[in-house]
Amino acid sequence: MLSTFFVNLCVIISFLYLSGIIAKYYSIRLPFPSLRVQLVGGFLFGLYGTVLMNYSFHINDSTIVDLRHLAVVTAAVYLGGLASVITGVIIAILRIVMFGITSAAIDAAFIMVLLGLAGVYFAYASWSRLTKIITMNLVGMALIFIVLLMNTPSMNTLMKVYPIQMTIAFAGGLFIYFIAEFINRSNEMLFMLERRASTDHLTDLSNRRQFEQSLQSELQHAKQYHQKLSLLVIDIDRFKKVNDTFGHSAGDAVLKQLGQLLVEHARSTDLVSRNGGEEFAILLLDCGYHQSMAIAESVRKAVARSLFILPDGQNVKLTISIGVAVYPDHCDDHDDNDLFDQADRALYEAKNTGRNKVCSLSPRNITVVDTDPF
Repeated sequence: MLSTFFVNLCVIISFLYLSGIIAKYYSIRLPFPSLRVQLVGGFLFGLYGTVLMNYSFHINDSTIVDLRHLAVVTAAVYLGGLASVITGVIIAILRIVMFGITSAAIDAAFIMVLLGLAGVYFAYASWSRLTKIITMNLVGMALIFIVLLMNTPSMNTLMKVYPIQMTIAFAGGLFIYFIAEFINRSNEMLFMLERRASTDHLTDLSNRRQFEQSLQSELQHAKQYHQKLSLLVIDIDRFKKVNDTFGHSAGDAVLKQLGQLLVEHARSTDLVSRNGGEEFAILLLDCGYHQSMAIAESVRKAVARSLFILPDGQNVKLTISIGVAVYPDHCDDHDDNDLFDQADRALYEAKNTGRNKVCSLSPRNITVVDTDPF
């Protein structure tokens, strides 16, 4: 019997490891994932619990014991209430399908559904995950004891099995907690490193590396689907004066506030980044020349009328210069770097002609060759 329970624990650990890989691949985060993730996760944990039934042992012809309830517990604590219910229902249905319609099977199925419903409460209770696992595990074992008592010929027979099952179920719950927490911490560390690699630490916008990747990706998309793609390159006018007058902490505060302002005045589908120093960029998806110029002018005016609050409570006013370029109007279709180069040239044009303005270069000349000899 002990060897069978040991196999149960090994199966659970394997399932947790597999679930951790899936969570890492799809960037699933705690607390509770989306409803879609809970649906899929509930289905998977239902299968996990069903597999555990294949490593059970019989008390009598119709009654078996195993650790399937831990699948419901894990789903509730780490995925959410919906996942808990789905897990319990799937285990209940497959319990009857696999072992036939008997009173013991129906009782066991009912207990799994009941535990799944109880998981809704445990999932959203304001307890630590360890407390949830221990408490829900005890509730599950209490319900299982009732079913076993109803389907076991004598208390002596039951007590030869139940204390061992109770002990190993408790140990199994602790194993699940420590392994799941280790996997979760490892995934969180990976997500944090990935975020740091693509995010500007000061403004939480995309950094230069992420901007370049997004630009290449969206440029290829625009070429494939014959869409417009606009780029605004933005630079703060005389930003060095802010640092020299008020200090670098004041400059950092200005950069943070400007980044937030740019996000607020960009469309929800646009990509805002800080490319370094006082230079920002906004990638306008499926956006033509006139619309991009209007958005750029709106951003310029918003910055010019805003007051930027410094750490010491003082306010400063700033202006920005913006260079605009549009694919395919301004750039070479065969040079993926040309869109940024043209926007950068337009930015310097804005800087050199007075600042606090939006500039765009003239569209490239297109020579039309008449192929009609007459």
